[in-house]
Amino acid sequence: MRYLIFLVSLSVPLVACPTGFTTTTGQILTLDSFEGYPLLAFPGQWKVRGDEDQARLIYRVTEENGDHFLHAQADGQAIQIGIAHAFQPREFPLLRWRWRVTRLPPGGDERRKETHDSAAGVYVIFDNRLFPRIIKYVWSSTVPEGTRIQNPLYWRAKMIVLRSGASDLGQWQQETVNFYQDYKELFGAEPGQVLGIGLMTSSSFTKSVAVADYDDFLLLTPNALATEELVKTSAPLSHLP
Repeated sequence: MRYLIFLVSLSVPLVACPTGFTTTTGQILTLDSFEGYPLLAFPGQWKVRGDEDQARLIYRVTEENGDHFLHAQADGQAIQIGIAHAFQPREFPLLRWRWRVTRLPPGGDERRKETHDSAAGVYVIFDNRLFPRIIKYVWSSTVPEGTRIQNPLYWRAKMIVLRSGASDLGQWQQETVNFYQDYKELFGAEPGQVLGIGLMTSSSFTKSVAVADYDDFLLLTPNALATEELVKTSAPLSHLP
């Protein structure tokens, strides 16, 4: 029941540091880009579920080509961290982030309790503090991409596999999910308030090592996505005589 205890604590409001909860156009909300933290520091805006000393070793802000991001390395460990931000999902139904996996936990299979490790996982937490509903988006070692399953560790959690295996290993990938629509499809109901998001790189069940990077957590409105697609579609026209 490790999810439940963590999510109750996550729902407690946090004080935002300068890197978080900033808007650009009113259609995009930056939850965290990890730019405001010192190198090798734990991102202070995130709350730990579990051993804080271990979490500070697993999750550290690092840098590459001038860009700060969160590096996660779990050595037989599974510690969640989360950022509290309450809002109505109709307002910002889309979550975007970048992630990169460089080492998969061998044999990780989220369908079974005994092998429930993910190289990278991002949670959206809904509804209430006592028994929240959760959608977990994962980069799995073995479960096929596109799979939607019940989380075997918590009965009010569902999982969606966005990426699987080693084909994109070592490469940054951007994800944009419509968690509002996913909730309605997975739970058959209208979602309540979003309480926040969480993430975890884990290798405790497989007793192995998992390594991943995370960056640029954004909330978007449908208009922001539509505008972005329009710009992409019309961009080649600017080169016409």
